[in-house]
Amino acid sequence: MITEVLICAALIAAPACAATSMDAKDWKGHEPSLYTGHHYHPKWSHLRECIMHRESRDNYRARSTISTASGAYQFLDSQWRVSLTYMMIRESRSTADGLIDEIRALRHHPIQEWNRYFQDRAFYTAWDNGRGADHWNLTRHGC
Repeated sequence: MITEVLICAALIAAPACAATSMDAKDWKGHEPSLYTGHHYHPKWSHLRECIMHRESRDNYRARSTISTASGAYQFLDSQWRVSLTYMMIRESRSTADGLIDEIRALRHHPIQEWNRYFQDRAFYTAWDNGRGADHWNLTRHGC
């Protein structure tokens, strides 16, 4: 499963691996982050899981009924979709991971349609080793 997703994420030209591809089994649940790039650190794994559970009950397809918040981490789609892609492209340029075109394509899809890898990557990118903690109300969440 993880190998399949990583291969899918790496194949820019594969239409079956579009940014919206996510099997039903990928919608919910805690698993180790598929993203382990520049912004990832294992010490944040428990906190990521806590935020994910509190924000979406572990559902990558979650959508708020009162705002544009969506995805496992409930990013405000109206404000974050383009910003997150710019931040992820910056990392892709520095690491030459070959995902720039696929990341740009994410701009045309609501965050809740992004696959697990890109939602996890967006979380760690916004979290920025704790500097982005104010994007989530950790006191309210009890995380």
